Amino acid sequence: MKFRNRLTRDSASVGVVVGCTALVLAALGGCSKDTTEPILRSISGHVVLRGYFIDAIGRPAGTRVVGDADGVKVELLRANRVIASTTTVDGVYRFSGLGTGAYIARTVDIAGVGDTTETLTIAVKDVAAADTLRMYSRGDLYPVPNPFVDSTAVYFEVQDSALVEVTIRDLAGNHVRSLIADVLSAELHRVTWDGRDDHGLPAPALIHWMVYESGDDLRAHLLFR
Repeated sequence: MKFRNRLTRDSASVGVVVGCTALVLAALGGCSKDTTEPILRSISGHVVLRGYFIDAIGRPAGTRVVGDADGVKVELLRANRVIASTTTVDGVYRFSGLGTGAYIARTVDIAGVGDTTETLTIAVKDVAAADTLRMYSRGDLYPVPNPFVDSTAVYFEVQDSALVEVTIRDLAGNHVRSLIADVLSAELHRVTWDGRDDHGLPAPALIHWMVYESGDDLRAHLLFR
């Protein structure tokens, strides 16, 4: 009888321990944090450049559209704040690691030349921008010839006597060469670029921007090699 009572008490104790263990595990399970990380998405798009050919005697020789340029700088904005920047590869830009929300992509401004997408909204999948970013040559600059091999002479007219700066920049907007920074009279002027940077080294890229700045008068043309 004593053995049976002891066995009964021991069984009851085991039941209590098992029950308490189950309660503890259930409590721990209820308090565990959800470690699921948010799924990050990407935004990609395309940049197109357009410039103009001029032959060796200054005559228009057609239009060149470039859809596979490397090195064009593109910025990504959220709530009117730049949160990332990148450069194109074969004309394509991509931003990765993005959460849900509304974004805008834009090219870096080159003397008033630039473009901006409509709002790009990430919801449940990656976004391929339908808006192609376009950058076109604008203003009165006449590189003769364009494209060029060793050098090109660029003609421009100054409307009123003013401080004029003419520079060469790469497709990301970075400074390459200063050609002139002086007060010029109101007449036709000419500067020459030999394809080198400020240090006298050959500029390796095949496409550059030639930029004219004089107060609010901004001009920018693509130079091809």
